Amino acid sequence: MHLEEHRLRLERASELSDAEREEILDEAETMVGMADAAVKELESVIRNRRINLPEEHAVRFAQDLFLHLREEEEKVKERIRALVT
Repeated sequence: MHLEEHRLRLERASELSDAEREEILDEAETMVGMADAAVKELESVIRNRRINLPEEHAVRFAQDLFLHLREEEEKVKERIRALVT
């Protein structure tokens, strides 16, 4: 998972080259975009299809998980941006 890798690499942020920092930032931005897309797709499933309650709970749980991952990658982006600039 990129998030865990990003966290580990940020622990040694002072040792990272500018290129490595840019790579982490690009990957984090990609992961945020993917999480956003997944949340929107899951919302579309809930709105446009008739699903039963257990399925809806599963979809909402997945949404919450993607939202959490997005927030954590946003934190990575903030930390790495502070180092890049």
